[in-house]
Amino acid sequence: MLTKIIQTIFSKGIISIINFLVVLITARYLGAGGRGEISILFLNVTVILLFNDIIGGNALVYLIPKKNPFSLLLPAILVGITTGVLLPFLFHLYFHFKTEELIYFILLALLSNTSSISNVFLNGLQKIKQNNLASISQSFAIIGSLIFQFFILNEISVFAFYRSLAFGYLINLLISLYYLKNDFKRVSFSWVESFALMARYGLMVQAANMLQLLNYRFCYYVLDGANNWQNKKNVGVFSTATSISEAVWVIMNGITMVQYVTLSNRDNKELAINLTIKLAKISFALSAFALLVLNFLPTAVFTFLFGEDFVHIKTYCLLLAPGIAAYGFAGVYLHYFSATGNMKFNATSALVGLAITLPCSFILIPLFGAKGAAYTNCASYIASSLFLLFMFKKQTQTSFYNLFFKWKKLLPLTNKQ
Repeated sequence: MLTKIIQTIFSKGIISIINFLVVLITARYLGAGGRGEISILFLNVTVILLFNDIIGGNALVYLIPKKNPFSLLLPAILVGITTGVLLPFLFHLYFHFKTEELIYFILLALLSNTSSISNVFLNGLQKIKQNNLASISQSFAIIGSLIFQFFILNEISVFAFYRSLAFGYLINLLISLYYLKNDFKRVSFSWVESFALMARYGLMVQAANMLQLLNYRFCYYVLDGANNWQNKKNVGVFSTATSISEAVWVIMNGITMVQYVTLSNRDNKELAINLTIKLAKISFALSAFALLVLNFLPTAVFTFLFGEDFVHIKTYCLLLAPGIAAYGFAGVYLHYFSATGNMKFNATSALVGLAITLPCSFILIPLFGAKGAAYTNCASYIASSLFLLFMFKKQTQTSFYNLFFKWKKLLPLTNKQ
């Protein structure tokens, strides 16, 4: 299992490094204002993807082995196209996009939805390596296109980034379709039945995801405020600090992917509890170490990498660090609940965080600006984490000593049981 965890963290790490380079290039050459524009548009695309995923998301991984994939594919594509075209116009009512911005928004939403659906089908058909290849290829395509436009064609603009992002999504989609080309057998099916089944499972999963996204990113909208250039610069600096800090979670995400698969395929409650506690401590130790390295870097390093617009970025990283570390620990418990079928606790933990995020955003951000956003996110992460820890202790009757203070014998991760 340890080998699988290391391999998973390594593959996710490659993608994270490429994503960091994309952030670095766009911050350096587009400034804080450009990063703010990118962050808001990318957040809007992500919100649309969440609505798409009610039908075409990860809940399909559960349904694909049980139903004919063709009966799930067509409803998923229909919803992906519909949400990708219509929802950007709803966002336009608030953001008042220019025509070119709206066109790119629709294009990105469509490609994001359809490439995500294809990735879900790869996972559902147990083509994990092919899915990883599609995802890694997407990241390489984005940064390759960005470098070509910025440094060869000398087209340095947010639209160049949007084209690179669209190219990455397209490469992902084409690779996924290649590996899926022989997996769909045309059959007759009931559209109503398929929609009902997909929505029933999808709503359960997406409720938690939607609430969690609000926790993580609602501050961007409040910080953006009047939607002017100075506010875009504030969003740009804060979103970059958030991206850098949350990159630490690649450790937790790599661990939990292996944890989820292991627990889902073993009906052993004692093993699940003991393994989760060990993995949470390993995740916290590695995450805390990564945060220490990040936050011990001098401010000059950040301004050298990102530019003078980002002189305060280390301050925001420091303010976010306690919450990032807490969730690097508690995120393992969240995946324990997912693997054992207790999704309600995940949704409730997101609600707890949202109960902090909403009032604090409207109180602290007007008072302290981006610092207020950092205070808000940090408090939300900690509140969600404490709830998950409390519920895990209550459900498993584990002692506080075992949860926090027993650090011996973390390895081996599993015993023969």
